[in-house]
Amino acid sequence: MTEHRSPLAAGLKAILEHRRLAGVLWLGLLVSALPAWFAFGGLFGAVDGSPFRESLLRGWDSWAFLSFVGANERGIKVAFAAIGLGLLLSLVLDLLLTTGAVRVLLSGLPRPVLRRTVAEGAALFRPVAWAFARYVVSLALWIGFLVAAPVALLMKAAGKNAPPNGPLATLALVWGVVAAVVVLANVNLRFHLARVVLARGAAPDARRSYRAAKAALRGARARGIGLWLFWLLAGAAIQAAFTALGVRMNPGTGAGVAALVLVRQAGFLLLAATRVGYQASLVSFEESRRP
Repeated sequence: MTEHRSPLAAGLKAILEHRRLAGVLWLGLLVSALPAWFAFGGLFGAVDGSPFRESLLRGWDSWAFLSFVGANERGIKVAFAAIGLGLLLSLVLDLLLTTGAVRVLLSGLPRPVLRRTVAEGAALFRPVAWAFARYVVSLALWIGFLVAAPVALLMKAAGKNAPPNGPLATLALVWGVVAAVVVLANVNLRFHLARVVLARGAAPDARRSYRAAKAALRGARARGIGLWLFWLLAGAAIQAAFTALGVRMNPGTGAGVAALVLVRQAGFLLLAATRVGYQASLVSFEESRRP
């Protein structure tokens, strides 16, 4: 990506030029959802064959739900284990495929995609995994220091008998939300910029890639946070729109359920496209901040 353009324009342009790359990231989302899909498919089949089906379909019935859970304890455990497996698989595939996607974006070649994305991501998996571990530790430390501790002090200063909408309690709520967003944006930006630096080959390990990411953000942190917010809100808007569409469809037949699945997957494909746009924006941002 050598042509100079604004990071946001570069991201939007990449969505149009790298549609296959969005498809690869969508495949990662699909594969990570398969364990939960099969586990909950069997569980919902048990619901259809149980005496609690009609009570649950009429609306929330606590007694019917608890009775169903008690009668299908093994299925519930398998479903939650599948969720955990899916989350772990999602993390591994994100580290693998998104890193490979950054290398594809840096090359500027829109095809071939799948093989290159997997191969490039595998080549950088170890340093990117270390960078992610640093991301998790940094996020936990900064959330504790800049979010949890000030909120706890403000709530303590407000006192146990203070009204929930008092000035200190309100300040604690506002501080918690704003500080959490700023911390998450800053730590997320540093991790993804460090990944761009690793993908470009400008640093051999996670520590030096984080140092380069910090230098890229110096004096331009607000711009970086703006990019993060734009792509975050774009993805959230897409998911909200397709979720609302799915609720409105309210299928009652097998064909309707199949149509609902297709609509939801279209939403996930567009979500993957926003991830391509975000990474392309960061590649352009890092290039513009390079000495």
